[in-house]
Amino acid sequence: MTITFRHKLTFIYSFVTISLILAFATAVYFSFRNSLVKEIDGVLLQEARVAATKGITDGTSDKIGKVMIKKTGDDYVQVSNIQGDISITSLKSGNLSWPVKLSLIERAFDGVYSFDTVSFRGEPYRVLHFPVDKNRILRLGLSLQEVDARLGELRKLFFSLLPFVIIAVVVFGYNIAGKTILPVVRLTETADKIKKGDLKERIRLDYPGLEIRNLVRVFNDMLDSIQRHVEGHKRFTSDVSHEIRSPLTALKGSIEVTLRRRRKPEEYEEVLKKNLFEVNRLHKISDNLLLLARADHDIIELRKSWVDINELLGLMVERHRNKILEKSLTVIEEYQEPLEFLSDRDLLDEALSNLFDNALKYTPDNGTITIRTEQSFQGITVSFHDTGPGIPEKDRDRVFDRFYRVDKTRSRLSGGSGLGLAITKWIIETHGGSISVKNHADGGAVFTITLPVDDA
Repeated sequence: MTITFRHKLTFIYSFVTISLILAFATAVYFSFRNSLVKEIDGVLLQEARVAATKGITDGTSDKIGKVMIKKTGDDYVQVSNIQGDISITSLKSGNLSWPVKLSLIERAFDGVYSFDTVSFRGEPYRVLHFPVDKNRILRLGLSLQEVDARLGELRKLFFSLLPFVIIAVVVFGYNIAGKTILPVVRLTETADKIKKGDLKERIRLDYPGLEIRNLVRVFNDMLDSIQRHVEGHKRFTSDVSHEIRSPLTALKGSIEVTLRRRRKPEEYEEVLKKNLFEVNRLHKISDNLLLLARADHDIIELRKSWVDINELLGLMVERHRNKILEKSLTVIEEYQEPLEFLSDRDLLDEALSNLFDNALKYTPDNGTITIRTEQSFQGITVSFHDTGPGIPEKDRDRVFDRFYRVDKTRSRLSGGSGLGLAITKWIIETHGGSISVKNHADGGAVFTITLPVDDA
C-alpha cells in the first residue's frame, strides 16, 4: 500500500488527538482518585480528633481500625482497641502484623500527623498517624477497597469506550485530511489537464483558509501567465513563419521566372536588385528576432556611457537624409540643451531610429515630422510627431506587440517586419523608461519616450 500525504496527515492528526485524549483521561482519573483519597483523609482526620478527645470507642465508624501506640523508653508499645490488650511489645522488633513506617511514627510523636497508603493482607488501606500527646499517637486505617472498586469501574468504562473513540478520531481525521489536501488534489488534476493541453482550466477560489486561497490564487495567476506565454509563443511562431515565408516566396518566384528563359543583363540586374531587397528584409527580420530572443532570456548586457541625446538624434536625421529628400519631408528639430543620459548608446540609437523610421513610413509626401526633446523633474522626454493618418484607437494598445501592424499591406511593401516598435519598447523599459502613443489634435501620431531623470 502506498503511503499518501493524506494518510500521513491522518496519522499525525489521530496520534495527536488520541494522545491529548489519553492525557486528559489520565488527568481526570488521577484527579478523581485524589479527590476520593482526600475525602477518606478527611474522614480519618475527623475520627482521629474525636478519638483523641474521647478516647477509642466503638461507634458508627466501625470500618476504621483504631490503634493506640504508646511510647515507653526507646520502645513503642502497641495497645489494641478498647480493652487495652497489648498485642506487640516492641515495634522495632519486627513482630508486626500491620506494615509500619517508623519515620511516620516518629513524625507523629514530634507532633506532625501524616497519611500513608499501605497494603495489608492483599488489601489497600489509607493510614493516618495522629499525635495525641507526647507519649501517645493514634493510628487509624481505612480500607481503600471501595475506592479501588469505583476507580476500576471508571477504568473499565474508559477502556470500553477507547476503541470507539480511536475509530471515530481516525475516521474524522481521514475526512479532515481529505478536505485539507483537496486543493492539492485539484492542483494535481488541473496540472494534468494542462499537461494534456487544456490551458483554460482554473481552480475555484472557494476554499477556506488564507494560506489555501493564496496558494490557489498564485496557481491560477501562474496558469494565466503560462496561457499568455503559450498563446504569445504560438502567435510569435505563426508570425515568424509568415514573415519569413513571404520574402522566401518572393525570392523563389523571382528566380524561377528568371530562369525560364535567357534574359538580357539589364533584366538580370533588375531581378537581383529585387532579390537583394528581399534578402535585406530577411536579414533585418533575423537580426530583430535574435535581439528579442536574447532580450527574452535576459542575456543582453547594457554597456552604459553618457550619451548626448540631441547629438544622437541629429546623426539619426542625417542618416535618413536621402529618404527625407525623396519624400520632400520637413523635419523640425526642437532640442533642449544640454541633454545627456547614461545608457547603452547602440540600443538607444536603435530605439530612436525605429521611431523615426516609423514616422518616415507613415508621413505622406511633403509632410512634416517634428522631433522634440526636453528635461524636467519628471525625466527626459523625446517625442516624434508625424503628419500621417494617425493610429486608430482600437490599435493603440497593440502597436507595441510583436508582428502587429496597423496597415499590414503597406508595412510589408516598405520592408517592415512588425518588430521595430516591440524592440523599441523593450529598449526603453530596460533603461527604466516608458513609451506611449496618441493621436495629435492636428492629425498624425505622437510617440513619446520618457527616460528617468535619476539616470541622467
